[in-house]
Amino acid sequence: MRFLVALLGAAAAGAFALAVAALIRPAAQSLRRSAIDAPAGALADLFIFIAPQRLLRASAAAALGGLVLAFVLTRSWLVASLGACVVFAAPRVMHHVMRRRYRRRIGEQLPDAMSMLSGTIRAGAALAQGLDQLALRVAPPLGHELALVMRRHRIGVRFDEALRDFGRRVPLPEAQLLVTALTLTLQVGGSLGGALDRLTDTLRRKHVVEAKLRALTSQGRLQAIIVTALPVALMLALTALDPASMRPLYTTAGGWMVLGGIAMLETTGWLLIRRIVSVPL
Repeated sequence: MRFLVALLGAAAAGAFALAVAALIRPAAQSLRRSAIDAPAGALADLFIFIAPQRLLRASAAAALGGLVLAFVLTRSWLVASLGACVVFAAPRVMHHVMRRRYRRRIGEQLPDAMSMLSGTIRAGAALAQGLDQLALRVAPPLGHELALVMRRHRIGVRFDEALRDFGRRVPLPEAQLLVTALTLTLQVGGSLGGALDRLTDTLRRKHVVEAKLRALTSQGRLQAIIVTALPVALMLALTALDPASMRPLYTTAGGWMVLGGIAMLETTGWLLIRRIVSVPL
């Protein structure tokens, strides 16, 4: 009789484990697609090629390290699990930051590249030849993008379509202006060298204004970083100095509510300061 009860209990436990696994597996696959596979594919658009399996292993190792460190500091599995989830989702944040730097770097390179292209065309080279030479002479990332345009053109893609694909990959006003100028020249003709010279002058003036605005708002942006980081650093320091007094903040329902309120206020303050110091052009 006892053997039968144990057998039934083991069968029920196994069925429960299978049901939990069936529910967890789709969620785990969805998490991997959104946190690992999608950022790995998006990084390829930035000419950074990382295998999803390698990125998964690195993210899992970092999440495990974050889980252990957060548990040692807070003695709360809830806080440690939240920290591990944040660390595991770091590739998406990394892609967002790298994409912004990538586009900003291309925007900085475009005025000089347009000036070089204008000089090449005035010297008698065709547009395709000028872009070929420009792709070899300009440093990455713009050089990579122009080389990709020319490779697509060589394998049979129409030149204007390859240029429009460049504009879609790099959604910057500077890139859109360059694509528009080149496309109109291909369709209706005209003095491309003069158009590129005027466009270069306009973009350089725009970058000067943007640099002045960044300098004027740098204090506000630094204030946003300090104001946001100071409460978190103070909380971690108090946890390291007196963990017994801080433990209720991580292990009780009231402490979790306080942490939620802190997170909401921190996020609100960050967004407000960023909104104040951001000046649309």
